[in-house]
Amino acid sequence: MNSPPAQVVPMSYSLSSSPDQLEVPWFARPPVYSDDDFEMYPNEPLNLIIKKPKNTLTIKEPKIPSDPRRWSRADVCTWVEWTCLSHNLPLPSLDRFLMNGKAVCLMNAGMFSARVPLGGKMLYKDFQIRLAKAINSQKVI
Repeated sequence: MNSPPAQVVPMSYSLSSSPDQLEVPWFARPPVYSDDDFEMYPNEPLNLIIKKPKNTLTIKEPKIPSDPRRWSRADVCTWVEWTCLSHNLPLPSLDRFLMNGKAVCLMNAGMFSARVPLGGKMLYKDFQIRLAKAINSQKVI
């Protein structure tokens, strides 16, 4: 079987280049610096701390029971609203959290993420921290 003939790709040459030298595109050339150029990164360490603007309103933590197992439906909705607002997340539909604190205790991280795609994991972690504090603060008799 005969193979098809090889395709010949024409090369373009500039007037200044010779056939022995290929022209390197501008983005592949090494950078050329002049004496007027300055160092991009100074020798001093960069300040990587992000400062919050002073004009933002601080949202006070709601007055709900410290033990999430004692939360009512209204307490759960208040906690969801406050947590999302304090972390600058969009508010989810509160219809997704029409349950008391004991029902929220039965939810896993996937259930939180299904109800709140953006911020579900954060809500889950915040709830677990509150629950752990409440459990550990109980006095053992």
